Formats: sequence, C-alpha cells, structure tokens
Amino acid sequence: MRKFGMSQLVGVAMTAVALSAVVSGSQAADPARIVAHRSPAWDYYTGKVKTSAAAGALTIDLMPIDKVSELGSITMSSGSSAIDLIHMNDPMLKLFASKGWLEPLDELWDKYRAEFKLDDFPKSAREALSYNGKLYAMPIMMNTQMFAYRKDLFDEKGLKPPKTIAEYREAAKALTGAGKFGTNLGMKPVDFALNETHWYLNAVGDGWFDKDWKPIFNKPRGVAAITALKAVVPFAPRGWTAHAGDETTINMQQGITAMGLQWFTRAAPMDDPKTSRVVGKVEWMAAPGGGARVAFDGFAISKFTKANKEQLFKMIAEAASEENMVGGAAYSMPPRNSVYNRADLAEKFRWYVGARATLDSNVPYPDLPEFLEVGEIVTRRVLQAMTGEMEVQPALDLAADETVKLLTSRGYYKQ
Repeated sequence: MRKFGMSQLVGVAMTAVALSAVVSGSQAADPARIVAHRSPAWDYYTGKVKTSAAAGALTIDLMPIDKVSELGSITMSSGSSAIDLIHMNDPMLKLFASKGWLEPLDELWDKYRAEFKLDDFPKSAREALSYNGKLYAMPIMMNTQMFAYRKDLFDEKGLKPPKTIAEYREAAKALTGAGKFGTNLGMKPVDFALNETHWYLNAVGDGWFDKDWKPIFNKPRGVAAITALKAVVPFAPRGWTAHAGDETTINMQQGITAMGLQWFTRAAPMDDPKTSRVVGKVEWMAAPGGGARVAFDGFAISKFTKANKEQLFKMIAEAASEENMVGGAAYSMPPRNSVYNRADLAEKFRWYVGARATLDSNVPYPDLPEFLEVGEIVTRRVLQAMTGEMEVQPALDLAADETVKLLTSRGYYKQ
C-alpha cells in the first residue's frame, strides 16, 4: 500500500474541501475587498454593501481620499486583483477610466434597470460618473461644499454672513482673538488644498483653463485669487498646511474656528452632542462668491477583479436603493430624484437648506482625466506662495508651465 506524508494528506483534504464547495455551490473565493474614503457617509454605504442580500464575504478598508487614489493607482496600474470595489469621485473616475482600470457598467445597468429602479438617478449624476460615453460607477452621493459659520458669534460681533471673498476675510479678522480663529483653512495636499484653490479661482479668478485647456490660473485674476487665499492665513489655526476634512471638522466642533468651507458629509457632526460643543450654533449657506466644489461619488468595479462582476454590481445597486439613501441623507445628498426632492429632509436635517442653496453656484472640477495630476502641480506651487517660499505670480507661472508640459505630453495641443 502506498504511504502518504502529512503534506500530501493535507493537500488531499484541501482538494476534497474545494470539490465539495464546487458541488454545493458555496463560495470558495477570497473575500471581496472594498476600498473607500474614511467618512461618515462612506462608513454608512460600505456597511450597506456588506449587508446587502447579494453580498458574500467582504473586507472593507476606509482611508483618506488621497490614499484611496494612491492605493488604487498602485494596485490597478499593475493589473492586480487586490481591489474589487473602489470609491470613485468624478475626477478620480476620469483618470482611472482613461487608463482602462475600471469596468464599464452600461450592460449591467440596462439589465437591472427595472429591478433596482435605476432611472431614478438623474442624468447629471450618471454623466459625472461616465467617461467617453460609458458609465463606470454606481452613483452613491452628491457631495457639495457649503460655507459653515457660527451664527452666534456673528450675532455677537454684529456681523452679517459674508457674500464676497473680501467680506469673508474681514469677518475672519474680526472673529480672530483670545485663542480662537476666524476661519478654517484646509491646505493638506492634494485633495483638500485643491478644494480651497478651486473655490478661490472660481470666486475671484476666471477658473482653471480656457476652452483649449490652456492654463489661465496665472493670469491677473488668478493671481488675485491666490493672493486673497494667502491673505486669510493669519486668521486660521496653525498647522493649516496639514489640515483636511477631519481637522477642520474637529476645529469647528470644538469651537476653535468660526467659519469655513465644509462638505455636506461633515455637517451632521456639528449637531452631535457626543462630539460637538457647538450644537445648534452652526448655520450653512453657499460659499461667498460662489464657485466652491460640487462632486459626485460612487462605487466602481475594478477591471481586474476576479470576483463575479455581476454579483458585485448587484451588491452596489442594492446599497444604493431608495430606502438606503433615505437613511444616508444624514451624511450626504442622495442622488436619487425620489429622495433628493423629499420635503421632510429639510425638516429633519438643518443643513439641507444650505446644501440646496449651493447647487446653483458650485462648480465641479474641470472634465479632464489629468486634472488630479494638474492639481498636484498647482497646489504644490500655491502652497509655496502661501508660505512665502515664492511670490504668487512666479509660483503660478511655474505651475502653468509645468501644466502645459504635462498636457503637451498627453497630446492636448496642436503643434
């Protein structure tokens, strides 16, 4: 009789288990992996994916948005299957889709259109999460930047909510003192610094590019915009070069700052008595001068996943159901028409009125796959200007030159 060693016996046993799984139809694959932004909204929606009827075993990794982009780029550029579902905002999606890293969803969208009531999603959400006419993400949220301000402090000082950047700076100056600061300022590279820069370039300047994708942010109005951004530095807490969503939220919650840009997804913590000292004292409106960012976010499927893509689609479609989005309205603006237009949301969530007021004046990032690369260039130079390492004009001229070189190498300009 043939004798088997221990390793051979283990191998036989494992083969038997695998065959049994195939026969029984049970899952033998590794758990699907979701990578998403660490925020209350994404904690909520990744949880809904995990508890969906279609879900099998899952692992969820939540991290800052820059890390989502970085990890996704490293993983997918190598063709790795280590990520199955990934959070995409609109500029990230343009970049990832242009490189062929995401799975188009159009066929599955059409197949499950009726079952998951997908016609309830507005055209604007679907277009924002598309590239070259193909849809690449399940819409999960509209996220809009509001202007949050301490109404009680404004009333004490006899101040009115600012309507322009100049009025905003004056209010920041008036509200600074006794260890308190007039405004938040989040300039952590790249994402949050890009948000602040985007606001000023639209509110004071003429935006980022002309119709031919030539930079205009170094023109006179762009220089004036970044000069105005630099002018609020004395009225912001130290460490602003490393502040992003978490830090600015805590600053406002703890009464350290009196106003500043705030994503819709960060409004609910202001009224959370467990973590906030300013419950009922914060109000929201459109950003002074307009031009703050509006973004669309969703779940995308990696082109390289080894999981069943149809099953993954059903998981994210169920997570984006009308019922789930009613619950998620506390954390983000739901992109379903049936939920977004509900009158009871404004009654239940104080910040909803302010959020709706932003939608006519806020502006998405330019529809350019390379925009995040441009943003990395520009924010690096903007930070050098704000910290005094360079003057504003030379810093923006250098950023413009570097942007032109990048886009020339990608074939944007005719020779």
